[in-house]
Amino acid sequence: MTAPSTTSLLDLFGSEWAANPYPFYAELRAKSPVQWDEWMQSWAILGHPEIVALSKDERLSGARIPEFYESLPEQSRGNVALLARTLSDMMLFNEPPHHTRLRRLIKPGLTPRFVREMRPLIEELANELLDKVVPSGRMDVIHDFSEPLSRGIIAKLAGVPDDAAYLLEGWQGLLHEFFTQSSAQNARIEALRESFDRGAAARRSGTADDFFSRMISAQLRDADYTEDEIFANFLLLIDAGQATTTHLIGNAVLALLHNDEQTRLLRDSPEMTTNAAHELMRYDSSVQFTTRIALADIDIGGQLIRAGQSVTLVLGSGNRDPRRYTDPDALDITRRAADHLSFGHGIHYCLGAALALSEIDVAMRTLLRRVAGWAPAVAEPEWLDSINFRFLKRLPITFEPRD
Repeated sequence: MTAPSTTSLLDLFGSEWAANPYPFYAELRAKSPVQWDEWMQSWAILGHPEIVALSKDERLSGARIPEFYESLPEQSRGNVALLARTLSDMMLFNEPPHHTRLRRLIKPGLTPRFVREMRPLIEELANELLDKVVPSGRMDVIHDFSEPLSRGIIAKLAGVPDDAAYLLEGWQGLLHEFFTQSSAQNARIEALRESFDRGAAARRSGTADDFFSRMISAQLRDADYTEDEIFANFLLLIDAGQATTTHLIGNAVLALLHNDEQTRLLRDSPEMTTNAAHELMRYDSSVQFTTRIALADIDIGGQLIRAGQSVTLVLGSGNRDPRRYTDPDALDITRRAADHLSFGHGIHYCLGAALALSEIDVAMRTLLRRVAGWAPAVAEPEWLDSINFRFLKRLPITFEPRD
């Protein structure tokens, strides 16, 4: 191992980098794409090819929830015991063969045909939301548009009944809550579980008609899934499909607000939004890190990762790696960037990627069709106090209505 650097990813909490971590990533990456972070006690993987290689390496495990939970003091464990149990049953935090089994619960339902069927619903909801704010010439992109759009779509997808839909409002990423040892989401999760359990019999019998129940009906007939496993991955759909997509749209709008030429290009050629969605995700992903545990020694990037050590895949850095992307700090919606890392890679590649891309595509296309001359209404947007999640607290803008 090389001598530890005094620089750490934790420096991203400093005011210098909070709004824009990418120059900091570039400084670190220039030293080495693989380096030991002494303060985080983790290997920071900053390069695109190294992240891709390790994402496919079976010697790394994402099953890290129990280990973190056991490392907590007893009082903190009490705060997050419910989150620990729930997260531990999500496919995202498991490895084969358990991961394979859990992924099989959801994957067969998220077909290209299903995503196409969802698109008219996305378009309808996007226009309904804009109908409320376009006449005023101002809105908060997060609270008036991207959050209720993502929430509305995921409520339909996950089959959240109307009387429980309020439980999805103001959703915070569950992993962020777990690692910050917060109990703020416990009451919400318990209330969602009560609502979910009321539909269990219909789901098991195949008589439920919501999207989620239809999506998993064949798998419930063919395999023995527990209600805890089904609920955990129901929550994963909500967590990944709502919070991250909300802020992917918010970050995309922020990027276009500061790139007038790219915005004009999209207005003139709206058919480019599908390709642009990938580039906008590469440019500023709402999820910046994912963490793994080494199960065996691994040689990579001239460094030796020892079994048992933590490995942090810095997706935001890999997305700006000049070895993979020419002029990576420039937003270029004509760029072919479908190999960006924002959906992860390997067996943990996001199952809802196609749906998220469809939401971003529709959101950008609808916004640009209905508003013109947009501008930020505040000098500096506010970000969630997190180095892992690029979540805007709010994004107020002014604009000229186009219809």
